[in-house]
Amino acid sequence: MRHHERFSLEVPVSFRGSTGGFRKGVLTNLSLTGCFIRPLRRTPLDGWVRLRISSRETEEGEAGEKPEGAEGIETWGFVTRVDEEGFGLHFNWIERENLRRFGRFLLDYAPDNPDVRKLLVVNESSFQFLGPTPPGHDAMVPEAPTLEGGLVESLLRQSWSSFLEHSPSHFFDGMIEWISNLVVEREESPKAFDWCKDWFFLGNSSLIHDIIQKIQIVAPSGLPVLLLGETGVGKEMFARLCHEIGGARPGPFLPVNCGAIPFELAESLFFGHEKGSFSGANSQNTGYLEAASGGTLFLDEIGELPLPLQVKLLRVLQEKKFSRIGSVREISFNARIVCATNKDLKEEVLRGTFREDLFYRLDGLSIRIPPLRDRMNDVLPMAEYLLKKIVRNGNLPERTLGASAAKAIQSYSWPGNVRELHNVIYRASIIADKTEIREEDLGLPLERSVQEKPTLRELREIFEKEIVLESLVRHQGNVTRVAEELDVSKPSVYHFIKKHNLPTTFSLSSAEKPESGS
Repeated sequence: MRHHERFSLEVPVSFRGSTGGFRKGVLTNLSLTGCFIRPLRRTPLDGWVRLRISSRETEEGEAGEKPEGAEGIETWGFVTRVDEEGFGLHFNWIERENLRRFGRFLLDYAPDNPDVRKLLVVNESSFQFLGPTPPGHDAMVPEAPTLEGGLVESLLRQSWSSFLEHSPSHFFDGMIEWISNLVVEREESPKAFDWCKDWFFLGNSSLIHDIIQKIQIVAPSGLPVLLLGETGVGKEMFARLCHEIGGARPGPFLPVNCGAIPFELAESLFFGHEKGSFSGANSQNTGYLEAASGGTLFLDEIGELPLPLQVKLLRVLQEKKFSRIGSVREISFNARIVCATNKDLKEEVLRGTFREDLFYRLDGLSIRIPPLRDRMNDVLPMAEYLLKKIVRNGNLPERTLGASAAKAIQSYSWPGNVRELHNVIYRASIIADKTEIREEDLGLPLERSVQEKPTLRELREIFEKEIVLESLVRHQGNVTRVAEELDVSKPSVYHFIKKHNLPTTFSLSSAEKPESGS
């Protein structure tokens, strides 16, 4: 609230934290950038608070109308301090309309109050964005003002800087430019991404372009990013994009699958350990936190992190330092944190399986990655991109998508998203006996939303073909090993191969790692 005059009006307000409904309180010590709130009931709060300031109820005239400017204000604020009487709040002004309403609120609530008039005098230039003076008010506000100038940008910068720590100045400038673009509904295409075309498919979806724009804004800062979306949408690729666009980070991009970490090894894997610190610690080990130094630590499936480890991770993020197991020497933590999950973390907080304070620490900027069914125009170009990459990396014969295959790809809903698309194209590029991949090579399940349901026999045929094909691919066409794995005779395997017209030879030099795509 520094640099702006405060005044001590008492205004009834309502507010709510991250959970629960609105509660009542009294707003005091108001300035352009913050206030102090005394709750009617003692309410422990931390982090973000939604504040609702109602207009002063004025005496209605015969027509039952309220004066112009009697509008309510809603904005987010960040709790800066808490004491026995209440809590301080720093406004997060990111909407021009709310700023207008705030100025009108001051004029409407107490135009003759000495503190208000002093505020108007001290901040006269700051109120040039409000618009014409409401009728009946002799306020020192210019007629027909303009939105141009530095006030809105200044308030925005102060609001963001109150809770973003150690971010470079050009980050705020980029954020302000982005918000201004949204206000005037100006769309710009993201910059060329030729430098990452070997591992990232950009496509033409406006949803993806909006995500790229946000990443370009936050990447230069240390702001944590939380990637949300269904399984298989390619969250790791977007996390890597955050790292690469960040530019000035010399350290590595280190992905960690939190769901695959054994509970008993989790602390050692994250923090590292000294030799002899516990039974079996035969040598010093560097943990994920230390290995990611100067780079980006990507915590995939963060919702699977055990609660005891959540507490320790929160402490690291707050204090920016940690110690290896068995050591008292503190190590600085200077890596960027990017997290991903397919869960609703707010629901997990309510269930008690995820710490609320850690959620707000990680939720610097939430980005939801859309599923493939919401960007169907990108599906066929992405399939062609993946096919070229698979053929090149696997030293396979040249392959193209036939008309029937292209139609099937565009008609399928892709519940497994990019991961499923990759696996389907990968399998088709192996089993296709011609240069052109056909619909039957894809092996997509028959979608019969408008047709009759498949019979038990049809489902058994599909399942049988898939199982035998996967085993043949896994064992490079070795019928003996396939028979052993499936617990059937070799003649039965030959029967399945003939029945489903499956290949028995594979010219794959190395296994292709599934691509997360875009």
